[in-house]
Amino acid sequence: MGNDSNSTNSNSSSSKFNVVAGSTTFMKYDEGGKVLKTSTPTERDFYISLNKTLDNPLLQLIPKFYGVETRDNKEFLILQDLTYGYSKPCIADIKLGLTHHDVNLDTIYPSQSSTTDNNDNDNDNNQSYEQLIKNAKSLQKKANSDSWLVSKYITTPKLGFCICGSQKYNLKKQEFEKFQKEQGRTLTECTVIDKIKQFFSNEQSNQIRDDIVHLIVKRLELFKDYFENNPDFRFRSTSILLIYEGDIGSEIKCDIRLIDFAHAKPFPNHLKQFSSRLSNYNNSYSNSNNSSNEESKTIQKEDDPLFPIDGGFLFGISNLLKIISSFLE
Repeated sequence: MGNDSNSTNSNSSSSKFNVVAGSTTFMKYDEGGKVLKTSTPTERDFYISLNKTLDNPLLQLIPKFYGVETRDNKEFLILQDLTYGYSKPCIADIKLGLTHHDVNLDTIYPSQSSTTDNNDNDNDNNQSYEQLIKNAKSLQKKANSDSWLVSKYITTPKLGFCICGSQKYNLKKQEFEKFQKEQGRTLTECTVIDKIKQFFSNEQSNQIRDDIVHLIVKRLELFKDYFENNPDFRFRSTSILLIYEGDIGSEIKCDIRLIDFAHAKPFPNHLKQFSSRLSNYNNSYSNSNNSSNEESKTIQKEDDPLFPIDGGFLFGISNLLKIISSFLE
């Protein structure tokens, strides 16, 4: 939900609100700082249920939700305009996860009741972590080969994220430069690093915007902390939106939010207590400063024992954090 121009303060509700990725319709709301987004039942229920628990840390990581409104027989969500107040908003839409498919966790991690006789149902609530692992291992090969590592993006199954679109204000040319999803599909483990670095660059000085990168890294750590301890929701095709002010004459500011929850669902009850332990994924990005070999910038492959319960969101955010942090070294 990022505007692609500097006219972020317009309050014409009939104006389309352009985004850097995705096909969902956005419109500017009558009141400044808000947008209308076409509603889906799952995303509407996600926002409504989450906003009933005001102490949930996830609320600080997503756009503010102001309710639902119907126009011309169509239902819209009223959401925070994340680019409101920016003069030259630089925006990157990065889709998280090792898969964009909706993997059935009940199949990969079946509850004990589905793997024992009915006489043992009284023990369902005492299902052990070891039993979950045993069940998952028996289905691991099918899960891995059938769907969850298939993607149009090269980096999705490799790094746990992909760039779906971006816009950056080029300080030297004094104009916005756009990056489309078709271009994002061609990025590899190596070239995606170069693209992210370019997103934070100052063309006038040929230097990284250290001031912005420091703020981005600090806020990204909050997202990593959340997914290390997330007991509530599982996400699919959800993006993390990076925004910063591209006008060096304006106040330094940035923001990061999770967006797009059309496939967000609560974890199955029998998995909630294990959500953080089952989010681990063994592959990890490595950026070695001791070697000039380009191979050192790619992930180091290991045998992954299990499908991560969060679909690789922790894996993706961890890799993204390592990559961006490396720009400060």
